[in-house]
Amino acid sequence: MTKEKLTKFSSYINGEKQADVVYDTTKKNWGVQFSQPEPFAIEWYKDKSEAWAESAAENWVMGIKETPIFK
Repeated sequence: MTKEKLTKFSSYINGEKQADVVYDTTKKNWGVQFSQPEPFAIEWYKDKSEAWAESAAENWVMGIKETPIFK
């Protein structure tokens, strides 16, 4: 199992919600790290672009995208 190597590219903030667009340099995937106010999850978007991740991040802090639930 490989350890993620994350690079943060941009952040979207609205109140206590923060979504950071991240890139896993090991697996070559874009994702979003969600915080409210502490980080609680990363959602990965396999085969999607940076723009896709940025849209997801912005939509979440604006209340358009539902909060991810991880089991």
